[in-house]
Amino acid sequence: MNKNITYSIILTVTLALIINACNDSTGPTTTNNGGNDLAGAYILYSNLGTMDYAYYDAVKDSVTDFVFSSNNPGVKMGVNPGEMKLNSDRKLYVTSLGIPNQNGTIYKIDPLNNKITDSLRFGINPYGFAINNSRIVVANSGSSNVTVLDLDFNVIKDTIEVGAGPGNVLYGFNRYVVSRVSQNMEPAVALIDEISNSVTKLFYPGAPIDAIYNVNGIFVSTTYSRTIYRIENESYTTADSSIVPSLFQAVNDIVFKTQNSFYAICGSREIWLAEIRTGTVNYANIFPALSDLYIRAAEYEQNANELYIIGSTFSGVNTLMVIDGTTGSLKRSKPIAGFGPLGIVFRYF
Repeated sequence: MNKNITYSIILTVTLALIINACNDSTGPTTTNNGGNDLAGAYILYSNLGTMDYAYYDAVKDSVTDFVFSSNNPGVKMGVNPGEMKLNSDRKLYVTSLGIPNQNGTIYKIDPLNNKITDSLRFGINPYGFAINNSRIVVANSGSSNVTVLDLDFNVIKDTIEVGAGPGNVLYGFNRYVVSRVSQNMEPAVALIDEISNSVTKLFYPGAPIDAIYNVNGIFVSTTYSRTIYRIENESYTTADSSIVPSLFQAVNDIVFKTQNSFYAICGSREIWLAEIRTGTVNYANIFPALSDLYIRAAEYEQNANELYIIGSTFSGVNTLMVIDGTTGSLKRSKPIAGFGPLGIVFRYF
């Protein structure tokens, strides 16, 4: 999920925006649909610095903008949205980074009424997180550690040291895989043992900024590189790598599709479908770059074989696009509001 961390500082009447690019490390992030039909999708973004989100109704094919603020007059969430996930308890979990080098907040929201049911102020700029059973592991992007919480936001482990600038967290193969914010120069993935909390690192030529996993292992992209590395899922060592044949010099985002395929988003402009056959990764460009369109977030919807994309233009116009998951052909699109869209979360009936 390609994301931007946006820091907003209000000084008297001046709103200063500092935008730091960061990518989301996710596994098979499509919510387990349990065989149910897609109800819709939440789209996280910023609204004058504070967090808000839209909701795309998949049945009505319509978008409702500023869902939180519309349902909570006079109530604001924290500044600088981080990541949003819908857990199996049917609650939305959202992080707010806060201002640079300060505490942030995690929220629990009831999507039926869009009310905050719980929150916790903690960490230093908490951003990406993974939910595994009753534990939430959150990357404190302004520090060198992660925090472990339970679903009621009780602190289980205040800090686990993983190295500078942790950006996102992926749970897979009994490990929490921690990547980096893209401005960070530590070129290592941190692997946290879910039982002992011990940390090991795998080093690369650039800072690892995104990761997904499937049955073939954990796939990692790094800054300023078209190379995607594969971590073997038993030895936890880097087994091999493949190169996306793109003209753009970076894989900004990797998106899970199936156990033998994923998407690589290059330069925030074009999308390549990667299919794994007999250990070889084959790439096909299914979505070429379009004029000034930049891809800010993407998620795969398995029921209809569709890839949901949030695109932005230089002028700040945001669009939800739904494309065929195999051919890349556009199926439908909707305008969305907000600033700097950061993520898409599916909801099923």
